[in-house]
Amino acid sequence: MAKLNAKQMDVFVAVMTHGSITAAARHLNVSQPAVSRMIERFEQEAGFVAFERRRGKLAPTTESDIFFAEVRQVYRGLDYLNEVAREIGGSRRGYLRVGVFPALGTRWLSQRIARYLTRRDNLLTSLMPMSSDGVIDSVARQSIDFGITLRASEREGINSEEIWCSEMVCIMPQGHRLTGKQSIQPTDVSGEDFVSLSSRVESRTAIDAIFDSSGVERRIRAESPLELSICHLVSEGLGMSIVTRESAEESAHLGYHIAAFKPRVEIRAYLVTATSRPLSSAAEGFREMLLLEFKRSRNTDLPGLSRVT
Repeated sequence: MAKLNAKQMDVFVAVMTHGSITAAARHLNVSQPAVSRMIERFEQEAGFVAFERRRGKLAPTTESDIFFAEVRQVYRGLDYLNEVAREIGGSRRGYLRVGVFPALGTRWLSQRIARYLTRRDNLLTSLMPMSSDGVIDSVARQSIDFGITLRASEREGINSEEIWCSEMVCIMPQGHRLTGKQSIQPTDVSGEDFVSLSSRVESRTAIDAIFDSSGVERRIRAESPLELSICHLVSEGLGMSIVTRESAEESAHLGYHIAAFKPRVEIRAYLVTATSRPLSSAAEGFREMLLLEFKRSRNTDLPGLSRVT
C-alpha cells in the first residue's frame, strides 16, 4: 500500500493554507500544473477527494478539513523541533554539567555561568562541587561535560587547559596584631593561631612548603576544604589564614583584614575535558568564553611576577 510522502503533504498544506492552486504554487515556487498533479497524487494515496470546484473556486471537502486539523498539529510539532534544533546548535538549549573545585564554585564561576546563560533561557546548568580528583574521574566517566580543577591532569584521555590564575593573600581577624602590615611574610606568622586549607587541597601543599622552608610553625586551630568556611572562621577570631584573593574579597564584608602574602603564591585552575568525545554546543560555547576571558586577562597582567606552584 502506497503512503503519502512529504512533498504531497507540503502541497496539500499549501493549498489549504493559501486557498488556491495559484497561491500555493507561488508559495512553493513551482508551477500551477505541478501543484495540480501533486494534489491528484495526494488524493490517490489518501483515498479521499480533497478539493471540489465551486463557482470557479477550489473548496476543501469535509474530509480535508478533518485531515488538515491533524496535519496542523504535526506541523506545529515540527516547527517546535526545528526551533529546538536551532537552539541546540546555537548553544541556547541543553543540559550543561560542570564539576568544579569548591573554591571556584561560588562567586567566580557563578558570575560566568550567569553571564553565559543570558539569552539562553532553555539551557539548564548544573554545578557540582567536588575535589580535583573527583572532577577528573567524573570527566573520564563522562558523567559531566567538563570540570574545573586546581591542577592539570596527566591522565590519558584527559585534556587540561589553564583558565584562571590568582594570588594567595593573608586574612586576619579585626584587631589582630598584624593588621597594620600591608604584606605578611612567613616569619610574621610564627606561633600564630591559623585556619588552614585541608590537606587534600592542592594549594595547601604550596603554602606548607613555604612555612617549612622558613622554619615557621603555626598553631593550626581548624581546617576546611572550603575557603568560604575559612573566611567565616577567621572573621569569628579563630585565627589568621591564607586564601585566594577572589575568596578573600568576596567575603570581605565579614569584617576581616586582607594583606598581601610574600613570597607571592599563584594558584591556577584548569578546565579538563575528555578527548574521547566532542563537547556539546553548549559546553563548547562556555569553554570558549572562559578561554577568551583568560587570554584577555593574561594580556593585562604585569610582567615580572614571581610564581610558586
